[in-house]
Amino acid sequence: MTDNNKSPFATNLLNTAPTQKKMESAEKELKKVQKNQQSTAVKAKKQQAVEAQMVNTGKPFWWMLLMFICSIVYLFPEAVFNAALTDVAGGRNSSVEDLRAVELFGRTISGVGVTLLLADLLLKGKQVAKATRALGYFTLIAVIIWPTVFFGQKWLVDHFIIDASTPEERQQAYLSQVLRSALIENSIKFEGIDYDPDKKHSAIEKTFLSVFGGLVYADDKLVDDLKQKKRLIMEKFVRDRAMSRFDQHYANYDNFRQTLRGKYTEYAAGSNQYNQALASVQTRSDAYWLDTQNQVKQGWEQYQQGTKAYEARVESRAQKIAPKLYDYFERRNKCAEKKSGSNKDRCFERLQNGYDKEIAKYSMPYIPPNDWLVREEISTSENVGNSIISGILTFGLYTAMQAADAVTGGDAGFKDHRMVYTNDVNHYKNVLMLKMEPDFIKESGGYPLGINSIHEFRVNELTSIKVNKKLKQKGLTLSPSWSLTDRNSFDIAVAKKVRQQADSEWRSKMKAKGNDMPPNLSWQTFQQQGVIQQRIEDEMKELYVKPTLADWNNREFKQKIIEPNIRRKTTEYLNVLEAQQVEFADGGAFESTGKSALRSTIIPPISMSISLALVLLTLLKLPMKAVELVQVKRTRAAAKAKPNRYIKPAISILLLAAIFVVPLSMAVNQYTMKESALHYFFEQMEKNDSAMISFALKWLLVTQPMVQPIGSSIDQGLFITKGFNAISEPINRFDLAIMSEHDSTKLAKYSPKKAALLPLTINNNIANAKVAVMNIKPTYQAGMMLPAGSYDIKVSAPGHISVREWVYLKADETDFNINLSAADVTSQ
Repeated sequence: MTDNNKSPFATNLLNTAPTQKKMESAEKELKKVQKNQQSTAVKAKKQQAVEAQMVNTGKPFWWMLLMFICSIVYLFPEAVFNAALTDVAGGRNSSVEDLRAVELFGRTISGVGVTLLLADLLLKGKQVAKATRALGYFTLIAVIIWPTVFFGQKWLVDHFIIDASTPEERQQAYLSQVLRSALIENSIKFEGIDYDPDKKHSAIEKTFLSVFGGLVYADDKLVDDLKQKKRLIMEKFVRDRAMSRFDQHYANYDNFRQTLRGKYTEYAAGSNQYNQALASVQTRSDAYWLDTQNQVKQGWEQYQQGTKAYEARVESRAQKIAPKLYDYFERRNKCAEKKSGSNKDRCFERLQNGYDKEIAKYSMPYIPPNDWLVREEISTSENVGNSIISGILTFGLYTAMQAADAVTGGDAGFKDHRMVYTNDVNHYKNVLMLKMEPDFIKESGGYPLGINSIHEFRVNELTSIKVNKKLKQKGLTLSPSWSLTDRNSFDIAVAKKVRQQADSEWRSKMKAKGNDMPPNLSWQTFQQQGVIQQRIEDEMKELYVKPTLADWNNREFKQKIIEPNIRRKTTEYLNVLEAQQVEFADGGAFESTGKSALRSTIIPPISMSISLALVLLTLLKLPMKAVELVQVKRTRAAAKAKPNRYIKPAISILLLAAIFVVPLSMAVNQYTMKESALHYFFEQMEKNDSAMISFALKWLLVTQPMVQPIGSSIDQGLFITKGFNAISEPINRFDLAIMSEHDSTKLAKYSPKKAALLPLTINNNIANAKVAVMNIKPTYQAGMMLPAGSYDIKVSAPGHISVREWVYLKADETDFNINLSAADVTSQ
């Protein structure tokens, strides 16, 4: 057998043998191995390219691209924060709450920025060789760095700036803030400073106001000079501020008093309804009396119907029982006439048993047989006639016995009546009527038989008792011995009930409106009620003067509201400004006030400068990063030459110069020109060894106005601040849970003795509202004892708009009212 001439047997054997299947399987395995080798070769080639790239740059292309994109994304909220901080710190009417909100925004964004920066610097080489490993390291860095930066900023500020400040610095910061406010109100002017408070504030004016407090704070000589004139400055500042807002205050007052007059109109209408109710006493009494008479009439009709039904029932029984009783007496007489001895007794017993059984059939009280007999009167002539006849028949024996009976005191056989039986049904009916009267009394509710007229029914004692009981159910209280004949007592009871109802309805209506005023108050008296004064105080807030009336014209409003407030506010400012420095120390009366002023003075310029530098640095580094990405993409496979090590330092120097030198060389404004009076402040800083601070503030005044509009435009297009505000509450709670607001209650070396504690009470208009003091650690409790000072109060309740206000706790003012308004669900 040759290869060319295979036998049929061999061919069939090769086709069916296991060797053929193994060869096919081996061929498939070979193809799979070749495919895997090709895939491994491709991966190895890519890995070599990545490794080659990492040799040159230390990072893979995808990681550099990710960091580039993250930098661009981060730039937007950082620029928005920078603009928002400028708006708040340089705003005319910004509150501490606004500053707190933008502070949270800034700390959140700063945590993100530092996380990206450190991730870009620290992650390289094997740490970013694989995507999963790189993302794991990035997550670890974010978990560590973000909270560290978020809380660290706050701790550094509190520990190294706020807590470390001296009482003198706090008092000086307070003065600088007052002077800033006075400048805004145009109460003071600095020669050479072209600031117009009536002009719409641009980015330049906002930046100037952000920096001005710090400039004044840093100039000790200016502060000393201004202290000599602080009283004049304060009086003018407070008056200018009050008068500049006079029209607005009076317009608010006028709108509110119109609302209050509407409330009085409602109150007067309610009083009129109350008076009408009292005036309806006689009408109500007549209606009640008519009702009682109808009740008596109905009772009389029911009594009559009951009597008729009772008589019919008794008559029916009499019809049935009369023949049987007649037969009973007939049989008993026969027993008496024909029987004697024991037979007679047995006869009587048998009849009695039959009688008892018959009576038991009729469901009525037991009646002795003799009670059915009829009394029949016997006349004298009949007695005499019977006696004569009996004497003749007995031959005088009966007469002799009569005489003997008379001698012994007997009746001599003379009877005045005898008991007989009858078959008259009416007689049996009358007996049953009397014997069954208890059943009738029970059925009639206590009334006896025999009441023949409605008058007798009305004057019956039971009728008065029944009427009295029903009147009591209706709220009329009468004496238990009252009778229907006493109309006067009835009228008095009705009058009492009507007044009680009117008073109850009035109290209910007043309670629903949240007060307890009596009716029929005049407009003047109405205004001076405590609850109305409280509403006026809630509306007027710090302008409230007790009592405030709602019918003053603008001249009276100025005289009785504005002028007292000017005096009060001036006194408050002067009390702080003229206080001993020890009062600004830890534990002092003005510790919290001084620290708050210091925070408002120093922190905004610092935060603004850092944020501005980060924005510019990130913005200028983005083109360089983009170029690096392009270069890496082009030379990823072939590039072997290492970049010059001096290139990056040189670029960094150029970037710093572009950020900090170029703006001061290329741009100026009215506040940074050499002819500007602000140069005096900068010169004073430089003399006081604060050249760096002077340079920083001057750079901020020049650069910030150029960047701030960009951030504002971004926010207007992307609504970044609105988005953050929507999620800021959880972040705020997280912040306060980990690190509460700066505790101003602790004592330090500046306080010679512990300040007197005062009770803090926050009142509001919602029963279950939650009250929190945001700038101290202890949880709020009504009447909690705290040192005098400023406290950040937050009041919230489900379905209502939360309110945050700063209150100043002092000896003569420990109760504060913060009311909530319902949330407008229709606008959501």
